[in-house]
Amino acid sequence: MNNLLKEQIFKFVSVPLIISIDEVGRGCVAGAVVSCVSLWIDTTYFKLPCEKKYKKLWLELINDSKKLTEKKRQECFDIILQDYEITLQDIICAEKDNIKSFNMLTDSKNKLHFKAEEFSSGNILNSKNNLECLQFVIGQAGPAEIDSINIWNAVQLSVARALIELQKHVKINFPFLEDQLSNAIILMDGKHFLKVPTEFSQNLQVTVTKADGLFTSVGFSSIIAKVFRDTQMIQQDKKFPIFGFAKHKGYGTASHLSLIQSHGVCEIHRKSFLTNHLNLTP
Repeated sequence: MNNLLKEQIFKFVSVPLIISIDEVGRGCVAGAVVSCVSLWIDTTYFKLPCEKKYKKLWLELINDSKKLTEKKRQECFDIILQDYEITLQDIICAEKDNIKSFNMLTDSKNKLHFKAEEFSSGNILNSKNNLECLQFVIGQAGPAEIDSINIWNAVQLSVARALIELQKHVKINFPFLEDQLSNAIILMDGKHFLKVPTEFSQNLQVTVTKADGLFTSVGFSSIIAKVFRDTQMIQQDKKFPIFGFAKHKGYGTASHLSLIQSHGVCEIHRKSFLTNHLNLTP
């Protein structure tokens, strides 16, 4: 690692707050795109309120959700919810009205990108002993929005909604962090930077390739988002049983596409994906 990268890393690893983000459903032809935003504190700097004690039995199960079997993802998800003493219905979901339009978002002022190989498994952003997740929030953008503004903009919109909702709950539940939230690192997978709500434009945004497998916090968000969305699609299967959403979760499998060709589309299909990417007529 060259000296410039070392200097850049030093600038952000000393910050004790991390907002870790991952999304799922980008490649589907049906259903919403779902993002999970989780807030992590370094307990070296901030002490948890005495009533907040997490067992973290899920810690060793965390990985990029794509690398886990459906059974393992569900197991990890269930243990997380048990640790936080909540049910699926208790997971905070951002309101659409938080951010109504993609045009309300702005570029981050401070951005850094790193390749996966520039980090070791023991890096300070992945300290399993010191990092604690205080809050996680789901944000979504629906099929109609995806068709209207394209999938990448819809991803950013879903994240923005979750960020605003996270900010609200920090003010209510963790007021000792309210003034510090603007110092949090926004950490996520990939190499493309997100447009964010104005309130988060000064936060340092860090993208790292393969972050969902490298950082516990991003893997955590990945699993929450994946299982949450899969559960949504299982519920949609009951409403639209002819399409088999419980099995393929909205991905464009051969059997799913065949059913679309035979029966047309339903209200949760992404029509732009079917016409532009799969050359199907909805």
